[in-house]
Order: sequence, then C-alpha cells, then structure tokens
Amino acid sequence: MTGLPFARRRTGALLAFAASLAVAAAITPVMAAPVPIESFAKFEAINNVTISPDGKHVAAIVSAPNQKWPVISVWDASDLAKPPVWIPSATNRITGVGFFGNDKILFRAEQEITRGDGRLSFTVKTYMADIDGKNIIEPFKTGGRSEANTVGDAASVWLSNLYDEDKVIIRKPGEGAWEYYELSRKTGATRLVAKDSEKWEFVAAGVNLTTAEPLIRQAVDVREGGKFYLITQIKNPATGMWVDHPQLGYVLEERVDLAILGYDTDTNKLFVRTNRGRDKSAIYSYDITAKAFSEEPLFANDKYNIMAIGLKQNYAEKKLDSVSAIYLGGPAEIQVFLDEKWAAVQKQVKAAFPGKNVTFRVNRGDDKAVVAVDAVDYPTDYYIYQNGALTKMGNERPWIDPKSLGKGEFVTYKARDGLDIPAIVTYPPEWTPAKGPVPLVVLPHGGPWARDEMSWDGSGWPQFLATRGIAVIQPQYRGSEGWGDKLWKAGDREWGQKMSDDNDDAAAFMVTKGVADPKRTAIFGYSYGGFAAIAASVRPNSPYRCAIAGAGVSSLERLGSFWGGNHIQRDVQGHTVKGMDPLKNVGNANIPILLYHGDRDRQADTDHSRMFFKAMKAAGKDVQYVEIKDMWHTLPWRPEWHTQSLTLIENYLKSDKCGLL
Repeated sequence: MTGLPFARRRTGALLAFAASLAVAAAITPVMAAPVPIESFAKFEAINNVTISPDGKHVAAIVSAPNQKWPVISVWDASDLAKPPVWIPSATNRITGVGFFGNDKILFRAEQEITRGDGRLSFTVKTYMADIDGKNIIEPFKTGGRSEANTVGDAASVWLSNLYDEDKVIIRKPGEGAWEYYELSRKTGATRLVAKDSEKWEFVAAGVNLTTAEPLIRQAVDVREGGKFYLITQIKNPATGMWVDHPQLGYVLEERVDLAILGYDTDTNKLFVRTNRGRDKSAIYSYDITAKAFSEEPLFANDKYNIMAIGLKQNYAEKKLDSVSAIYLGGPAEIQVFLDEKWAAVQKQVKAAFPGKNVTFRVNRGDDKAVVAVDAVDYPTDYYIYQNGALTKMGNERPWIDPKSLGKGEFVTYKARDGLDIPAIVTYPPEWTPAKGPVPLVVLPHGGPWARDEMSWDGSGWPQFLATRGIAVIQPQYRGSEGWGDKLWKAGDREWGQKMSDDNDDAAAFMVTKGVADPKRTAIFGYSYGGFAAIAASVRPNSPYRCAIAGAGVSSLERLGSFWGGNHIQRDVQGHTVKGMDPLKNVGNANIPILLYHGDRDRQADTDHSRMFFKAMKAAGKDVQYVEIKDMWHTLPWRPEWHTQSLTLIENYLKSDKCGLL
C-alpha cells in the first residue's frame, strides 16, 4: 500500500501537537449551547499525516501559532516527543504533503489566479523540498491553459510507487492533453514519459512500474451501430502495437463500474474491479493474452461493493508480492487485511476502539503505520503504530468534545416507488424518542456520483446542525455511487425528478419514525446537493419550510457536457445529466431559498447562482443570494469562508423564512 498523503474521506485531516491547542468545550446537549461555528471553521489542528518509506520520519500539516497558514511538520519517528521541524509558507496555503524517498517531501499549495478569460479561479501547485525545508523547488513553474484554466488543476503527482524510488510521475496539463513527466528526486530534473492525445488518456494502474512506461489507455469512440463506447487498449510489449480489449470497455449508455487496479504477480494478468453481471462490484482477474476475465471473482461480497485492494510491492526484487488488503464500501469503509501480520495488529487495535472506524496506512518498509480512528461523533484521532505500540499524535479538532456531539445511525427507507434508499441519520445530542419530534434538515451529498459515510464529516455540517437541536438525514438518493449498480443507474436522467423524490421521501421517513416535526423541515445541500435544494424550491407540494443551496447548479442546459475531471468522465456521465431544469421552472417556486456561492468557483460555476437569483427576483419569488469573496468549490476551505457560510446557514434557519431554530 503506497502513495503520498494519507487522505481521509472528505478532507484528509490528520495529526497535531494538538494538546497545546485543546480547548475542550463542555457543551450541554440538545438545544443548549451549540458547538461554536469557529470550532468547525478553523483550520484543523492536524491534517494529512504520512510516514516515510523507511518509517524514520512522520510528516503532517498542522496549525501553528503566529502563522497565517498551517505548516508542514516533520518528526523524527524514533522520538516523537522531540520538537518537529516546521516548514511554513508565507504566501500560499499548503494543502497536502507526502514523502519522496526518505529525505525529501512533495507538497501542494493553493494559489489564486485570474484565468486567461479574466475570470477568477485558483490552482494548486506542486513543490519539492528536503525534509528540513531547504532547497524548495517548483518542478513546473508554468502549465497549459486548457484543463488548468477550466477546473483549476496543475502539475500533480500521478504515480508514486515506481520501483525506482528516486522517481515519481508528475502529470501536468499541456496544450489540449495531459503530459506525463518523470521527476528525479536527486536532481529535480524532469523527463517527458508520455502524452495523452485529444482522444486517448493513460491509466495510472497500467504503468510499467520498472520502466515508467504507460501501457494501458482509454478513450470514448463511436463503434458498432453508431453507439458510443468506452474503449480500452493495452500495448503489446513484443510488437509495440496498441491492442483493443473489448472486455475492458462498455457501451456508454449501458455503463458498468469497471476500474483497472493494477498488474498481478503474473504480469499477463490484471486486477479489475467490475460489477458487470452483478449488483455489487467485485475484483476479478483479467488475462491479457486470452482477453478474458476469470470465471469467478477473486474477492466479492454480497452486501457491499469491493472498492479497492492494497498491493504489497517488493521493491528490492521489483515485483508484486501479494494483495495485502481489500476495502469494502460498507456504511463506512471497511479495511480487511489479508496479510496475517497486519490482520492480527488490526484486530488488537480495533478492540481498543469499539464502535469506531480504524484505518491503517502501512509504510513501504512494512513495519510501521499511521492509524486513524474516527466516527460520526468523533473527530479523527491519529496514531503512529511502531514497535508493537500506538503513540498518539493528536486529534483533528481537539477543541470539540465528542460527548457534546450527536449520535449517528445507518438506516434504509423505501422510496415512493419501492426502491431501498440507504441513509445516515445524525440525532441531536441525547435525543430519544421520548423527547418527541425535532426540526429536520435533509442533507443530500454532492456528486451526484458520490456517497456519504458513517465517519467524521470534514465539512462539519451534520454536527453543526445536530448540536443546534436539528436532526439530519443524509439520503443516498438514486444516482449515488458505491451502494450497488441498481441504485447508481436509477438516477440516470432523473435530476430534479426521482432523485429529488428520494430526498422528499427521506423527510417523510423521518416524520413517520417520530424524529422530525413535519412543520419544521428544510433541505440544505452543496454542489449537486445545492442543485437538489434549488430543485426543491421549484417542485410542487414541497415538504420543506425553506431551502439552502451552496454552490448549486441551477441550469441543466448550461451544465451541458462539462462534467467530471476529464473528457472521458464527461462523456460517460454527461448523457445522464437530464431531468427537470430549475431555471426553466422558477415560476413554480413555492418556498424561500438562500443561495451562496464562491466567486472563484469554476466547477459548479458561480453563474448558476447568479442566474437563478436574477430569474427568481424577476418572478417575484422569495430568494436571497450571498457571494463569498475568493471562495472556490471544494474543501479544504479557509476559515473565513466556512465561518461566513455557516453563519449564513444558522441565521437563515433562525429567520422567519425557515423557523427551524
């Protein structure tokens, strides 16, 4: 199991010298003193913990006194009590760090930009430095304009597990296509390895880890019957020719979950995750020469998708040793070690944290690990496992007392057409059925090809609401990914229609369950969730008192085919983005709505909120709009943006428009 940072779900929060920052808030549950906005908004005490390949150093991003931005902190793993080395940034916020070999780090820092078209945006740059913070270089000082100016991406680590541990592959936007460079740890020099075309894109799991040559590529093309297909080709090492592999593709309109995960110990075989012919994704072996899958899956589970596998590499012999772990998509991610040593360690550690999620990130030397412990009502703790013992590094938000937080529950409910919908419920602290119904917020996730988990939520939204006496349900509406093929595909072309029915049915479920007061319900969402809130405001017979939409899409026509992080994703997903267009239905608006949006958001572009606000005002509807200066679309956000948005939400819920607080 290799890679750069240890990223946890929505954010990636990890380590800290947190004891010195702990401000344990003694908060009385349910409708008493809520957890302050500042506690959710300020920088985590620790973020992005990672361990060096040899296990001798630990790095993380931590909040530091007298520093505008969090700093990179590097510890000597043999003496974690010893003061770490701090590597600060005076100009840009550092958002990620990982080791490059044992004596260098690669890190990413955000930077505000003005695009070539004059619009505000941001980018994230990659830097390399010694572990003491000296000799900082930026391997690529400029990048192409196409993809970087569209979604704010720039040069980033694409592959970090080459057998030559002195090199990684960096991907950066070129003119019209991604370019792939080998970056030398020793010299900082770069070498062009490959370049996508306008049609083809390389697959990271298909790289020869010895030579760094990409051997698998994919494209969307028109084939038999004029239909669009996802096409996969594998390079024949003997002839150098690219060969079609139809079994590794599909008709776009009949899409399947199909992901190449890497080469097996026999390099003529691939590990492939797919749900072809089944509801839940499983791991199969694919024979390259025979162009055929194994008859039976290598790893499968009837209840949950197999989301990923961990591969244990032998760097000395430049080969794969084994599959060391599998990852199941349960209510929270379930890590199952197949490696006997780590399975025993995992069992012992999990026993010490009953009811919590416990996840390991093992170092390349296979003798130490970063361990993360969290739950819906438990901000993430981080430990280093070494020499048979755990050393606590700190907590993501030590100023939040877990006893002041609401409990979570995983539930399923029936949609109006009988489809089973999973959901996560967060109750107000110490709520019991005997206390009667409370206000409710339906909180649909972004994506929509995404999902929520029974884990600490980096946005803070569920507990922000719960500690204010509001029950929260996060419906995994049809179109959500990770719960099986049936639920995923049921959302196709149902934006604002059946997908939104599922949100409304979540509210009805909570009323029937005796949790929610039907006269005090609201819907709040961000990104696709913002679309769902906007759609709710114009759907007839709304069950909500009000809606709150953060960075929401309002026009399906404008959204068009710009969807996903690359052109293949846009082609695969774009044709599913159809349904009820809220901008064309403002005349039906029947509940108040608050819109907020960052002015640097080029993903769900700020224009969506501006257009909807203007149309609603022209129609005489009840709408408010706040534009947040310099904010972009995705986490991690800066404290001032989070503070402003949470304050807007709280005040709107308190207002006569909503009446929930």
